[in-house]
Amino acid sequence: MKKSVACLARFGIAMGCLGIVAGGSGAAIRYEVESVTRFIEVSYTVPSDAGEEVEVLCSWSPAGKGNWRPAKVHPLVSETALYLVREPQWREWTEQGKVLERRAAGLERSVVFNPYPEAQIEGKVEVDFRVEIQSPEGRVLSSEQAPVQADNSDVVCLEDWSKVFQQGVPSKSLNPDPGEWAYRTNLAASEQVTRGDDLLGKADIKVPLPQLSHPLNLKGWYAIHVCTSPLKGGIGLRLSGDERTDYVGSRYPFQEVFWNWRRMDHQHLVLRQQHIYTGWAPAHVDYVRLVPLGEDQVESLEAKFGGKVDKFIAGYYEPYSWAFYENVQHTLQHREPLTAFREARLSLVDIQIGRFGDKVVYESRLTDPLNYSTIGDPIGEVRVPTTDNVGRMQQFSNALEATLRYARELGLIPHANFGASNCYPGTPLQSDFSKQHPEWMRGACLRFEVPQVREYALSLYREALEIGAPGISIDFCRYPESIDNATTCSTLLLGMRTLCDEFAAARKLPVPILVRFPGMGVRGWENFDYKRWAGEGWADYLAPSNIQGRHHHIDMKPYLEGVSGTRCKLLPCVDALAWGPDMPDPFLWRVKQLYDLGVEGLYIYQADNRLIYARPGDRRTMRMLAGGAAIQSWWEEDKRMRSRRSKGIFLSYPEQIDGYHGWERLRPWVEGVELGPMEMLLDGSLVSRSEGPPYSLGSEDYSDDGILTTGEHELRVRVKDGEGWLEETFKVVGGR
Repeated sequence: MKKSVACLARFGIAMGCLGIVAGGSGAAIRYEVESVTRFIEVSYTVPSDAGEEVEVLCSWSPAGKGNWRPAKVHPLVSETALYLVREPQWREWTEQGKVLERRAAGLERSVVFNPYPEAQIEGKVEVDFRVEIQSPEGRVLSSEQAPVQADNSDVVCLEDWSKVFQQGVPSKSLNPDPGEWAYRTNLAASEQVTRGDDLLGKADIKVPLPQLSHPLNLKGWYAIHVCTSPLKGGIGLRLSGDERTDYVGSRYPFQEVFWNWRRMDHQHLVLRQQHIYTGWAPAHVDYVRLVPLGEDQVESLEAKFGGKVDKFIAGYYEPYSWAFYENVQHTLQHREPLTAFREARLSLVDIQIGRFGDKVVYESRLTDPLNYSTIGDPIGEVRVPTTDNVGRMQQFSNALEATLRYARELGLIPHANFGASNCYPGTPLQSDFSKQHPEWMRGACLRFEVPQVREYALSLYREALEIGAPGISIDFCRYPESIDNATTCSTLLLGMRTLCDEFAAARKLPVPILVRFPGMGVRGWENFDYKRWAGEGWADYLAPSNIQGRHHHIDMKPYLEGVSGTRCKLLPCVDALAWGPDMPDPFLWRVKQLYDLGVEGLYIYQADNRLIYARPGDRRTMRMLAGGAAIQSWWEEDKRMRSRRSKGIFLSYPEQIDGYHGWERLRPWVEGVELGPMEMLLDGSLVSRSEGPPYSLGSEDYSDDGILTTGEHELRVRVKDGEGWLEETFKVVGGR
């Protein structure tokens, strides 16, 4: 078999090069086996006389049998595109083997074929693979066929869940009772599981399912891939030697998720269900695949998602939000989320313990802690979620003292963080202080021009320092309405500095202050005199920031000038909530923009959203931030791969299920062409044009909040592609 010249590198590491095989009537089909996933990347050439669009139909048959069936494929695109793709398109790829290629005449394109389990017998892939290219009208432009072979017999597939240690715990019921695990077999295709079997945990919201553990006897490094059914929930996974459980779930049917790469010596796989704000949730896993890795592959993964640490990364952590999703009843549990911050190589963990005027989330004796029920932000279809989780955490653990202790043990610098103010009037979150002094409030916030309010805030900081906080921070983006002018804010900062200097003298150690505040253009930004704070030495870290889905690309040059010649460090905020730049590419584009400007580090709000609750890929993205070389290498790889990837335009998801709201922005991302000029037309009218990223529908200013009105609209996005334009049209909905 003739050997291939180049090896593809989806994960930035070398692939097994299998070969080039001539097809039936024209150009050869090439294929490569990717070494982390063992997916097979099949390359072909689109005929030079193809039109603007062609349909590529991929199918496979057992070798020599002529028994053709759709191949489970997706086009060669980035991780960002695979996250942003909508379900109908994903189903076309994986259920019909159909890929739409745009403006690809004469170009080599690739599809990524997952042979497991249908096209693989006892670990061996021996199939014929066919690529048929048609015009939109169905005229066949080319048809190529080639044998494809791969040996995956060294891959470990966990699919028989009756083999867990806890014999007799998974029943064989097709419809288990609440609080019961079941290993189900002979399932119908409508259940959306690959081999007709799965492990399902039916939730009893008040009583947890027992943990399960699957025995392993492996040595060396493995990449771990997981598949669940979106109809049934995800699964919590850890290895038996781990301190923390990660939650993994497929977004679409038959979608594998790359969880992690780990040394597997003396490990078993532990499975558990997730706890959410209402109680225990359903659990499901279809299968887990463990792919052996060589030392060179591990080194490449470590370099790609790590490398030398040369940036200072601070990350916001909100135990309140964590407790919404965890059943926290023991102090030791506070260590678990912090291990994610350590693995992501963050330097500083900014621990939010309250917002002045509301009940606090620490063991205070100066104000009222949140010991009972509360409400949270809308979650999916639930507009006013209520939970006892946070109160339970307060009843059974010392949240601040424990978090400070474990952060130090893990090598993190902890700060005690307060949001400037939101009293949440009329809700279970409101504190007695704000209830007793409504005259000291402006709207929902305390007024810091009132001396008694400043004294109250400083007393809580003093308490946090007495508990052991090495540093403190204040978040004026939660909320800027507490500040009426720059003098008020500076008076508060001077008071904080004086307090910290008192503790520094007693400890004989500096007690630093971090300030997150509205950046230029964000509401109230003119009330925050950051140059004075830096010049007077009142602040040690400045994090100019956005609020909600706007202002994610604030010009940081004035802030660099503001800290020049001072000991204050600038940490521009990059928002990791869902309304921020999507991960990885749009997020890392902003990071590269800031690093190219020369900043020393970043502040990630909310880092916990990506490290604890989100996709494993987000955790890998976060791990890159501490290394400037890793970010540079990411974009060098993007430049190398961009012309090889299928062309397409993908849209960010709305923050809430009823559509895009004025406080967020619809943000496209483009694949397969240069990141150049883009135009967006809404209902036929041009509303946005940019010469390159960041791309968004409308500007990031408040003035464009009303561009996408309530209801359905037609959005046409076009991006420059050589001498022409790559165009796609979408139906989008403005939220209520």
